[in-house]
Amino acid sequence: MFFFSRFTKQVDPIRRWMLQHQAKMSLDFATFMLTLESGGRSVTLHPRFAGEHAGRTAYFDYFSGESSFVGWLPYRLRRWELATDKIEFKRIASARGLRVPAGWRGGSPLADNYIVKPARGSFGLGMRGPFGPLYPYDNPNPLGQPEFFEQFIVGSSAKAWFWNSTLVALEVLTPPKLYGDGVRTLRQLAEDKRGNFDLKLALEPSADIFRWQGLTADSVAEKGREVLLDFRYATPYDRVTLKNRDVLSQVSQSVRRQFEVAGRILHNEIDAEVRDNTAFTVDAVIDAEDRVWFLEMNSHPMIHPAVYGPMLESLFEGVALESAGARA
Repeated sequence: MFFFSRFTKQVDPIRRWMLQHQAKMSLDFATFMLTLESGGRSVTLHPRFAGEHAGRTAYFDYFSGESSFVGWLPYRLRRWELATDKIEFKRIASARGLRVPAGWRGGSPLADNYIVKPARGSFGLGMRGPFGPLYPYDNPNPLGQPEFFEQFIVGSSAKAWFWNSTLVALEVLTPPKLYGDGVRTLRQLAEDKRGNFDLKLALEPSADIFRWQGLTADSVAEKGREVLLDFRYATPYDRVTLKNRDVLSQVSQSVRRQFEVAGRILHNEIDAEVRDNTAFTVDAVIDAEDRVWFLEMNSHPMIHPAVYGPMLESLFEGVALESAGARA
């Protein structure tokens, strides 16, 4: 999030497009609305902000003074069912041939390892687990109405950004880990700073995933053993980074191809009235065999700066050729 909330990183690709196409750009600092003019055409981009609301992270289209700026879109808000209901996403994605983890609400587990997941919501809120042979789910109460069980896939968390059906950026994050030394407890390992800029780690958020691995914070893991601390895309253990984590140009062709195919399929499933000129993200897990397991879709994400180039080319389609001809 720290990269996306840097105003200069957001405005720079727009500024470069403006200079390349001899466009005019104006920014209203009262509303943060940005207007571009080129070839007789005018486009207004609406700002997006992220901040706390009622104890949870939420998106806003206005600046509150406490929120973080997370980009512009050429519309205020768009919603569609596939990006709202994770169960519906799983059903449609599977029916269209995309790989998704198994999901169920009752009966015998369909996988040895699984999590409890809310059908709606974002930022990983409400997820519980993972559960498995060493830590079975033994809550006697039935799942809440919007919850379901989902097969737990061990791997790297991924988030892909799309403009229409085009894949424009991809983050792939290795889950946070500790490595046992056969002497110290996990708590002691976490409390040892590993450098001048490192912080002590509080392990309370890892209680479930420790139990899933047959451990507690006071366990001594054998030397060299990898112990997972979390499995979500955003975790309490994430370090502050101002760098661009886009690895689209670095991932294997197999991984890239799977996301490209998914983008075309999922874009076609967006409601027709909001399908054109739309940004969305897709969350996934990439396992050790480079298989991509698709988890959910988001219709109003933080905007990766890589979105703006394809976005502006679409919004000013034809104008770019006209301005290029005028300069020739």
